Amino acid sequence: MVYTMQDTNCDLVSVVIPVYNAERYLQQTLDSVFRQTYRNIEVVAVDDGSTDQSLQILESYGDQLKLVKQPNKGAAAARNLGARVATGKWIAFLDSDDIWAADKTRQQLEDCAQYLWSYSDTEFYGGVNNGKKDSDFSPKSEGNILQELIQCNFIGTSSVIIDREMFLGFGGFDESLDSIEDWELWMRIAAQHKAGYCKKALVQYRIHPASMSRSTRRTLPSHMVVIDRVFGAGGPAAHLAGLLNQTKANSYGICSDIAEEEGDQSFSVYCALMALRHEPLQIARYKAMIKSILKYLMAFSRPKRPNPSLHD
Repeated sequence: MVYTMQDTNCDLVSVVIPVYNAERYLQQTLDSVFRQTYRNIEVVAVDDGSTDQSLQILESYGDQLKLVKQPNKGAAAARNLGARVATGKWIAFLDSDDIWAADKTRQQLEDCAQYLWSYSDTEFYGGVNNGKKDSDFSPKSEGNILQELIQCNFIGTSSVIIDREMFLGFGGFDESLDSIEDWELWMRIAAQHKAGYCKKALVQYRIHPASMSRSTRRTLPSHMVVIDRVFGAGGPAAHLAGLLNQTKANSYGICSDIAEEEGDQSFSVYCALMALRHEPLQIARYKAMIKSILKYLMAFSRPKRPNPSLHD
């Protein structure tokens, strides 16, 4: 068993970090764990078949962390494997490009001691919303959060601390999903267990071109699969069928906003139109659609810069 810090007077927290081609940010992520003021932490890093220098970086930490390797199977499989290998009472997830505040583990466990799982606010690091908190855009709640969570995934995976036995009892993340497997799991858990919330932004959520959650053309199909599943027969939201259209409209709206940030104006327009289709009585959907169409037209009206190579 490998620990980064040890104080047997408090519960062991296993930090599970899925790693795939994260050489640019990995050291900063790991160092944020080693700076934790909570003194009983085990680090489990799962290399998901990296082809860059990520594995070498992990190996350089020696016995400061427990290193597990697997062929490339995706973040869901890597997190599940890490949780199975972990030995702590608690699992804390951290993506390999995000950063924890030094008091993250201690503060969250103290504030949410009565809950079997909890999350905290996050701060955007990079992108157009750099320095802003996620709570500025998505209202947070605690306790019975299922109804709010169905309408918007406001839980950042890198902020979650969860009882290990409970996580394993729910079967972990669905490895068949290409993305947003976290949202699907949080909804299943929220249907049965209250969630704790720490209002302090304890995580810096890094935004960069390779961010998985920012690839809207890739994630949108998974949004629809998950929504249909949770509202289907036996799903955690089967009794909330009246929220189906609003939930789909919200997902399309979020994807429209992110596609706009990515510069994918045509997909932003498509998502805005689909959001309007599901909520045709909401004035905000018309405003968002008009805004998206205008930005699409502006993108095509900008004069193109001449290619110097054509004039050589």
